[in-house]
Amino acid sequence: MHSSLTELLENMKSGLLWVHRDATVRYANSDACLRTGLAPGHKLFDPDMAAAVSAAVTQQAARKLVSVGVASAPGLPPPDLRCRVIPGLSREDAFVLIAPDASEDAGSAFDNLMQVIRTDLRDPLTEANDAIVLAREHGGGPELDALVDGVHDLVRVLDKLVDLAELWGSGALFANDRIELWSLLQGVWAEVEPLALARQIKVRFRAQTDTASLATLYGSEHWLRRVFLECLEAALRSSPGGAVLDIEHRQMGPRAVIVFRDCGMFAPRAADEVDLPRSEPAGSRPPPAQRDARDQIGFKLCQHIVSLHGGQLREEDDDGMRNFVIDLPTGAPYRNDQSQLDIVQAQQYARDLAALMARARQRGADPAPR
Repeated sequence: MHSSLTELLENMKSGLLWVHRDATVRYANSDACLRTGLAPGHKLFDPDMAAAVSAAVTQQAARKLVSVGVASAPGLPPPDLRCRVIPGLSREDAFVLIAPDASEDAGSAFDNLMQVIRTDLRDPLTEANDAIVLAREHGGGPELDALVDGVHDLVRVLDKLVDLAELWGSGALFANDRIELWSLLQGVWAEVEPLALARQIKVRFRAQTDTASLATLYGSEHWLRRVFLECLEAALRSSPGGAVLDIEHRQMGPRAVIVFRDCGMFAPRAADEVDLPRSEPAGSRPPPAQRDARDQIGFKLCQHIVSLHGGQLREEDDDGMRNFVIDLPTGAPYRNDQSQLDIVQAQQYARDLAALMARARQRGADPAPR
């Protein structure tokens, strides 16, 4: 019964929040968590939604509203969420149903695309990489070197796409490595140091505690290494030559928070940025901000890996500075089989429902007073 209820709520086409009358989220399925940023135990941050929940509980009537969701990627505007709030199954709670996003209709097509990339692109990419290595070894003049460099950049972008496709259908990472964060960062730095030297960029790492005693991570060392490699490369590429890149480590209870301070990594191209001066028609608007393919795919890959480890990839605004944050759980392996808190909430909900039904049956069986 309990697992069936969880399965039912998770597979609803709508996002679903089960909210107590005091605006505390008691349960949120995966879609609602992703689109609202809320999780069990959180309070509703939208006062209009909280008011709608209160009205649904006290008046036992449905309400409609439009709320603001969480942006799907840094630099993108937060979406509007079309919500319907209905009374719950007790007098103390309500359900918030979040209508599917229109873009989700293309979800199955995107899944099919990921499948094609995963199965049909991996081997040709490996062969192309091997050919590049051979071309470099045999030489061929500056023209061939320039061609090889261009093809190599293209292959790296495609390689990111293949890795994203490989992970796309995964609900979990089947690895439980014990990862020392400082050793991981040192290994990644050794790979990107030539890029930093070429661009004369200094990187400073600061931690609240001794670097050798940073909290331990658990999961896939291969994929977490890939996250820090992608992020550090993107940070170095986006920083101006001669800059100083500050990276901070903060231990926030059971979570490690890595902050790239005032960093433009994975940033969309500025709306007023152009390659060459050119005249614009009167009244024309600047083009919308957008990332190049390398940064779009790299960000999505890192976001997916971090999510599979129970963490978050996000931006924070600190007095006008754009910080980029990697937030990961530490101290124990993460289990991505529906969090224990969600299971407890679903079990408690099933118990509440059973108790309500039992009381209703008891009232029906009691003899009428004389």
